[in-house]
Order: sequence, then structure tokens, then C-alpha cells
Amino acid sequence: MPRTEVEIAIVGAGAAGLAAAATLDRRGHEATVLEADGYIGARWASRYERLRLHTVRRYSGLPFRGLQRGLPKYVSKDDYAGYLADYAEALGLDVRLGQRVERVEPLEHQWRLRTSRGELRAKAVVVATGRQNGRSLPAWPGLESFRGGIVHSGEYASGREYAGLRALVVGIGNSGAEIATDLVEHGAASVAVAVRTSPPIAKRDILGVPVQLLGILLMPFPAKPVDRLGAVVRRLGTGDLRPYGLRRPEWGPFEARRPPLIDVGFLETLKRGGIRIRPDLSRMTPEGVIFADGSEEPFDLLVAATGFATGLEELFDLAGVLDERGLPRAREDGSTIHPGLYFVGFRESPRGALFEVNRDSRRLADSVSRYLA
Repeated sequence: MPRTEVEIAIVGAGAAGLAAAATLDRRGHEATVLEADGYIGARWASRYERLRLHTVRRYSGLPFRGLQRGLPKYVSKDDYAGYLADYAEALGLDVRLGQRVERVEPLEHQWRLRTSRGELRAKAVVVATGRQNGRSLPAWPGLESFRGGIVHSGEYASGREYAGLRALVVGIGNSGAEIATDLVEHGAASVAVAVRTSPPIAKRDILGVPVQLLGILLMPFPAKPVDRLGAVVRRLGTGDLRPYGLRRPEWGPFEARRPPLIDVGFLETLKRGGIRIRPDLSRMTPEGVIFADGSEEPFDLLVAATGFATGLEELFDLAGVLDERGLPRAREDGSTIHPGLYFVGFRESPRGALFEVNRDSRRLADSVSRYLA
């Protein structure tokens, strides 16, 4: 029978949770990972079919056991899901599948986790559920009247299902750009992308150099001048996108501490007319949408590439744990103002989220060790 008291409970068996468990194990601690899904890698396996890592294999592995050299430079989502399962098995990590954590509460010198399989107590808790634990869908005016189909990017699998339809993708992050391209490739009647804020767009490789490597090399330098230099380099790779409807980028990756939109076919499709750029969506009608400039257009399908939410508000009723965006208020080592409570895997940067997970899990293990000592 599983123990109901553990030394360290880790919430989430994604890359961050497994990396945290591995680094804590190397320091002699017992970490128990609680995963809501029925198998490791389920979140990766369920994403859209064409998805590949935007970061190179060498800098996307976890501590002590990197990605296999036989895999391609940019690993597919299914291969990465398999890697996570192999990682947990090879390192002998204690992962309890099908156990959803519903609440995390402080006790005296302990933490109580209320789960779908009962209560668990731990000396320390590491939350590693990530930034994409819930789907964000705006309450657009007229949403309920739209007669077409609506699918969130987190539910989208392949454009094969939507061949022949007039499609609108709302949002131009990495998912939105790739899904728009996928819809064109699978024979959608027309594809448009509604853009509120123009992002910086970079080729995945610039003059043969992975854009992630440039992010790693330039991260230590002042953000503003690096972003100015980056804008010049990106434009050399993408050209002037204003004739195609995209304004100059409204934020810089290094100042914003988040990666740019990585182009893996979107720009080529845009430039040959397969994708049209439209203004932000203002409201919906039974037949389509009205854009921010007042123009109206009919659509059969709306893909909401409108982002995700952490869902952390459901776990905690503690002051000072989350910011106004629902992200954790954590220090560089993952610690918080509440002793024994840690977060890992929520950092974005031009170096890549998985690169940061590898580094942050090691810092976190040092911090947890000091706390438990």
C-alpha cells in the first residue's frame, strides 16, 4: 500500500517534475512524483501531430540522461514523450500515476496534499505542473451564436479534420502559426490569422546556427541592446513582413524573457498567399467574426490559439504564492515565502524552457536539501 507520508512530494511528472525528482534523488532524498495522467508523457503525446521541439536535442534533455543521439536535431513530440517515460524508468523514479493533486495546504512543519486517491503529507512540496495546465478561451461577444466549429489549440490534432473549411486562427504564438500552416497543408479552403500583438519571428536556424544557441550565448548581456541586435538579425532571415500584414514586433525576447515565434514553415506559407493576416477579433456572429477594424468575414472554423493558464489557483489558498497572472512568485532556486514550498518549470526565456528546467532543477535540489537539513 502506498505510503501516506513522504519526504518530498512533487506535483506533476512532466519534464520539470522528473528533473526535480532526479536531482533530489542524487542528493539522497526520497521524492514521490504525483501525476494526474495515466502515463508519463501524456501531455506531449496529446499535442498536435506536427509539433516538434523548437530547441535542439543537445540542449533539451534532463539532468544525468540526455536525449538519445540517434534522434533528429529537433525531436518530435512523440519521441519526447517516450524519452520522458524512459527517463523515469532508467533513473528509478517513484511516480504515482493517475493521482491528481486537488489542494496543497500548510501544516505545522509539513504540507498536506489532498489528492484524487486520498491525503498525502510531505516535509516539502515541489509544484511542477507547468504553464499549460489549463486552456484559456476568451469570452468573445457573440461566442454562443457562432454556428461554426470552435477548437482550442490544446485540442487540435491535425488539419485533416478540417479540409475544405474556411478557418480563422486567433493568436500568433508558436501554436497558432504552426496550426495555420498545418491547416493550409491539409487543404483548408482558406486560412486567416487574427493578430492582436505582432511578435518577433525568427527562423529556427539562422545561417546554420540554431536560434536557441544564440539565445544561450546572448542571455548574459544587457537585454535592450541584444534585442536591437536581434531585430536586425531576424530581419535578415525573414525579410520585411509589413507587406504581408504583420507590423514590427511589439516586444523583444530578451527584455520579455520569453522566446520569439520560431518559424517552421509559417512565413513561406504567408508569403505565397496561403495565410492572410487579419486584425484582432472583436466579436463573433452566427456566420463568422467582426474584426477590430470593423470588417466582417464568414468562417466555418475558429481555432483559439489564445494560450493556456497554470490552474494553480485551484491548488492554493495562500497569500503571496501567485501573481496576478496566476504564475508562482518564486525565487531563482524555486523557493517561496512559505518554507517548504517550491516551484519549478514555469520559467520562459530565449534559451528555451527545457534548457531552463535542467538548470533550475539543480538549483532547486540544492535549496530543498538546505531546507530539509
